[in-house]
Amino acid sequence: MQLRCLVWCATLVFSTWSRGQAPHSGEYYAPLNSVAGFAEYSNSSSHIILGDDRQRKFAGLALAYQRRISAAHWMAWDYSAEIRPLLFESDPTLDGQRITLTIDGKSKVYEERSPQQVPIENVNLYPDRTFSGTTLEGDSFTEVFHHELGRRWTYSPGVTPLCFSVHLLPAHRLQPFLASTAGFIVSTRDIPEFYTSAFNFTFSFGGGVEWFRDHKRSWTVEYRMQHMSNKDIGYINPGVDSQFIRVGYRFGF
Repeated sequence: MQLRCLVWCATLVFSTWSRGQAPHSGEYYAPLNSVAGFAEYSNSSSHIILGDDRQRKFAGLALAYQRRISAAHWMAWDYSAEIRPLLFESDPTLDGQRITLTIDGKSKVYEERSPQQVPIENVNLYPDRTFSGTTLEGDSFTEVFHHELGRRWTYSPGVTPLCFSVHLLPAHRLQPFLASTAGFIVSTRDIPEFYTSAFNFTFSFGGGVEWFRDHKRSWTVEYRMQHMSNKDIGYINPGVDSQFIRVGYRFGF
């Protein structure tokens, strides 16, 4: 009788303790392993942290593997690694110059074309310039200098082996999260200017929201601020600060 009573009391205590614990990890919207695909785009760059070059663009696709480190009632930690097999970087370029000379109402146009597209730091440094005056013969003249600007795209795939994120409220379908990453990209030529480097390091931080359709599948919308730099392995190192918008879909397993 006493043994039965002890067993019954132990069972009661254990069941009460179990109900008081955090939900099992299977009840969280936080799969242990998952893979994801992302589309990412950055329309421009500016000086945010360390970067100097402006008007750079990025567009690409990324693939990621994510592993849950831990999950609690209000927070889940994750590690992930990304590859960016289709990433393209775009630089503004100086392609040539057009000079319009007007003397007493008669105009002539002279064009100078660069043998190749020359990436520049900032298109705002190349405004049209107008000079007016009088020739030795006493005729009035106006000279307008117009820079021919363009854009070049460079294939720049990358790998981001260090990605850490924290999801808040993992028991809910809609979860805000914060993330930080570190990696590198390797381009087919020097970016973002001549005499920089085709190998550049990247780090980023940001956040977003993830909406889970069920415990295994989810949509992600994310903002990231990325800094790209060659860490002075090139002759010059202007750096680029870019703001990315990323949209992705995740499969858990």
